[in-house]
Parts: sequence; structure tokens; C-alpha cells
Amino acid sequence: MIDELLAISPIDGRYSENLNELRKYFSEFGLMKYRLKVELEYFNFVASFLKYQIDAQLLEKINDLILKFSIDEARRVKQIEKETRHDVEALVRYIKEKLNELGLGSLSHLVHIGLTSEDVSNIAYSLMLNDFNREILLPLLKEFLFELAEIAKAEKSTIMLARTHGQPALPTTLGKELIVYVYRVLRIYELLSNYGFPGKISGAVGTYAALMEIFGKGAVGQLEEFIRRLGLEPWIATKQILPHDDISRYLQALSILAGCLVDLCRDLWLLTMMGYVLVRRIGVGSSTMPQKINPIEIENAEGNLELSSNLLNFLSTRLLVSRLQRDLSDSTLKRNYGASISYLVLGIKNLHNFLKRVDFNRELMMRDVEKYPEILSEAVQIRARLFGKNIIDELRRIEVASPDEYLGELRKIVEKAGISPEKAIPRTYEEYLGAASMIVESIYKLCIDRLGKNGKADS
Repeated sequence: MIDELLAISPIDGRYSENLNELRKYFSEFGLMKYRLKVELEYFNFVASFLKYQIDAQLLEKINDLILKFSIDEARRVKQIEKETRHDVEALVRYIKEKLNELGLGSLSHLVHIGLTSEDVSNIAYSLMLNDFNREILLPLLKEFLFELAEIAKAEKSTIMLARTHGQPALPTTLGKELIVYVYRVLRIYELLSNYGFPGKISGAVGTYAALMEIFGKGAVGQLEEFIRRLGLEPWIATKQILPHDDISRYLQALSILAGCLVDLCRDLWLLTMMGYVLVRRIGVGSSTMPQKINPIEIENAEGNLELSSNLLNFLSTRLLVSRLQRDLSDSTLKRNYGASISYLVLGIKNLHNFLKRVDFNRELMMRDVEKYPEILSEAVQIRARLFGKNIIDELRRIEVASPDEYLGELRKIVEKAGISPEKAIPRTYEEYLGAASMIVESIYKLCIDRLGKNGKADS
């Protein structure tokens, strides 16, 4: 492998240690292995349909070609590709070599029979994304959700100044603000956990012509069965390529997930800037300023998540289009699934790491709330209306001075309207938190119920 200092992309350079687990899915080796699986599963399927007898021991050796596929084997495929200038054809020739070694050369004519390259590649990519989704992304999201939900629950009553348009608005709680993101991510998690990935085998122009030569009039049904056996959902009407609609929906969901987490990063960054979120020191914060403690993980996460969101969005829309039966632009674009998804994984990991090293300045949050008694004016005008009095215009005319002066003016307006200040003005800021704590408890319980207390997501 190239030294990481020579890598063009930070995915294979600076950040490679954090992303090594993705290589088995999105590397060139990973794609080869998934294609090999499709080719050999199809070979077995055809041989069985055509009543060729392959004994159990040989079938096991055929399956071992997938299990034992190594970097050295992949290099052999690349060597053949130098001659073919075609990656799938190189793999087909490699498989025929292996069958000859197993004494099954007489059946090598069944390899790839009736298929176009895209019949293999679309299934390989769907299996790749499905495995990544199930084995990496969902567990990563679950761990992140539990962490964020626990923090939100612990801070469900931590009063905080809410701001709209950057200006003081109403009292809220830190827990309620964080649980919003738990709910957003949980909804995406549920969508992803039940996602069905597509597959097709329909021949060079989607007419099944070559396949009907093999399977007869029942070809479409036979191939539907084969695709379902691989755990995918069959598409019947296609061009040469599988329409990208279902994969695009998946990539769009990932793009929305990344965008949602960018939103969380920016909120946490602002809360850090205001001193509400306290970051424990790691490493050096500045080459010149000794006091600096930076929220480096969320800044890194924000950049990577935003990059991921844009790449995923581009791929999801661009790959919906193909000229006539197909052109090769989709092939090179699909090889970037891994890059766009790697930035997403990196962002989630950095955001999760940030949550593990923060604390909260609850006293400062409370002091900031008390600086702005005008955040109670909504409660006052609503309570006054319930007494049949509309004092909203009078409240708007109060010139904001010190907190005590503001409260004094507020009492005068209420008394002038003939209402007892004790009945119209909340006694404490906590009195006007609405359902904040209840929302936290409700979403926390939903999170536990949906994800499962035993570490397994409930269906």
C-alpha cells in the first residue's frame, strides 16, 4: 500500500486509521470480492438449473474461492485486466482459471453465461452497501444515539436561554435542544434499518433475451428468485443498467443524515463559543496562544459531514440519468460511493468523540437566562389574553434596561390592565419551560424502545 504521506485523499492518508474498517467494502479489492461472490453464486445457480452434478466437496471448494480471496488473488485479476482492459472480463477469466485448477474446466462455459457486466456489478454494489449499512453504519449510529440520548436525559432540566435569529427568545433546556437531534437521527436510523437494496439480471439491454436461452420462458421468475436469495429486491424493467432510484434514495438518506449532523455540530460550536459547553483539553490548541482549547472534533466533523452530504447528494441525483441503454460515466461515479460514505463515517466518529470530552457550564446558562427577563413576556401576554386583556403592544414598547427595571415596567403594565402580577408573570423561569422535560423523557424512552436495551434493535 502507498505510504499514507503520499496519499492524495485524506481518507487514505491523514484519516486512514479511522477508516480501515471500510476497506473491505469500498476498496478495489472489496468490489472484486463482491463481484466474485455474484459470479460464483450465479454459476452454482445455473449449474443447478441445468442439472449439472457438482459434488458437495467441489461445491465447498467453489465457495472457498470467495472466502479465501486475498490481495494476492486480486493482484492476479488486475494482471489479467492489463490484457482485457475490462475489469469484469478479467474476473471472469480468473474464475475460469480457478475452475480449471479444481478440475471443473468442463463447466467453465457456464461462468457469466447470459450476463452483461452490469448484471454482476449492480448486485455487487447493492450487496456492498447492504453489508456496510448493517455491519458498520447502523451499529455506529446506535452507539452515537445512546450517547447523545443519555446526555439529553441528564440535562433535561438544565435551563438555557433559547435564541431565535440569534436573539434571546424563551427559556428552554439543554436536554430538550439535544433530544431534537436524537429524534432526527433516530428517524433516519429506522429508515436505514429496514432498507431494501435492489438487484437486477436482465441482460445487455434489459430484454432477458440471452437469459431466456438458458432459463426458458420462466427466466424472469427464475432470476427474481436468485436475486431474492441474495437478500435483494428484484427490479424487472431495466435498461442495461439497474435504474439508480433505490440506491439514490439510500444515498439521499445518508446525505440528510450528514446534513442533520452538520446542524448539530454548528449548534454545539455556538454553545461552546458562548461558554455553555466546556471542552476538556487534548493536545495543543494553538502554536502561539497557550490558553487555547479548541472544539476540534466538531469542526473536523462539520467539514467532513458537509463534504459527505454534498457528494452523496450529487451521486444520488447524477446517477439517476443514463444515456439510452447506458454509458460508462456511472461506472466511475459509483467507485466514489466509498469516498462519500467515508467522510460521513469520519464525521460521526469525530462528533461522538467530542461528546465524550465535554461538560456543561450550568451556572453560566442560568445567569444568561436571568439577564433577559423579557423572555417571559410571551407568557405574560398570553395569560393577559386569557383574562380578556390584550397588552402585547404595551409590552413591545418596553425599553430593555436592567433586568430589575424591566420586571418593574412589566408589573406596571399588568397592574394597569387590572390583572394581578402574581397571576400574569411567571414566578420563575423554570415555570415557563412548557413540556421540555416531558419531550426529553418521551424521546429517550422511544430511543430505548426502538434500539433495544439489550443492544439489539427491536423490529
